[in-house]
Amino acid sequence: MKNALLALIAIGAGALASDWLARVPVVHEVAGQVFQRGKLIALVGQRGVFEADLGARLREKQFCAGREDSDEAERVALREELIAGEALPTNAVTTNESERALVALRNQFADDRQFRVALQHSGVSQRTLRRALAGAIRGEAWIENQIAAQVVVSDAEIQNYFEQHQAEFMQPIRIRARHIFLAAPEGSTPELIQTKQRTILDIAVRLGRGEDFGELAAAVSEDEASKTHGGDLGFFAASRMPAEFFEAAEQLLPNAPPRFLQSHLGFHALQVTDVHPARPLTLAEATPEISARIAAEKRRRVVAALESELAQRTRFVVK
Repeated sequence: MKNALLALIAIGAGALASDWLARVPVVHEVAGQVFQRGKLIALVGQRGVFEADLGARLREKQFCAGREDSDEAERVALREELIAGEALPTNAVTTNESERALVALRNQFADDRQFRVALQHSGVSQRTLRRALAGAIRGEAWIENQIAAQVVVSDAEIQNYFEQHQAEFMQPIRIRARHIFLAAPEGSTPELIQTKQRTILDIAVRLGRGEDFGELAAAVSEDEASKTHGGDLGFFAASRMPAEFFEAAEQLLPNAPPRFLQSHLGFHALQVTDVHPARPLTLAEATPEISARIAAEKRRRVVAALESELAQRTRFVVK
């Protein structure tokens, strides 16, 4: 460390006044030792990237993702991201932009106390996090500005993609149904389950006697979102409903007598009111998804090319 200090003193005496010397790795390696920033990872222009920078960025990423683990592949990817980020031009980010990003992150926690505790546990200060968010916003804005013209999707590209992948664009079967629901989720006590079973049997009797389904749903259903609409769930596909509920609905004809079943959420009196069979999507219906797919692939390619270009400006010291 004594030699490192002497070297730094010599540098401070005037060597750093020379622009070329600021690019020499040994200068930054010495500075990293003196200021306890660890080994030098890379030089980006005149800026050094150190192990401490990588560690800080890793903690920030883990905090934002709500986890503490990482592997070597993630560290390598993060190192490349950190180096590329240093090579980005430094356009200003407004306080409002970085503050909105910080607020959005904070809102993922129940309250400010939990947010502060999580920050403290991760070893990341609010100031550091705000600076990291500002850097991410600045870099993203610069990248988007650079690649905007290259990710535009033409009508011809959409048409060609649709013709080559038409089998992928299907509207699945969609069912409209209404139900009367009694909550008895998995893990409920035997007493509660027995009570709800008796109640659903009583509902079956009342419907069998001719009581109006919608009026009964409004009176006794425990699904607050649908009971005010007579139990109507609107149209739904398989992805929106518990598997056992959708399978039961598929077996019913529109306006057939209700079926009574138990799902992992509770008990249902289920009646199907309409069905839209599966069908191919039209080009117009598929266009938003196709455009998003093509743009995403274009963006992946041009961002990779841009990162490669940025890397040419970087003098790597450690691989």
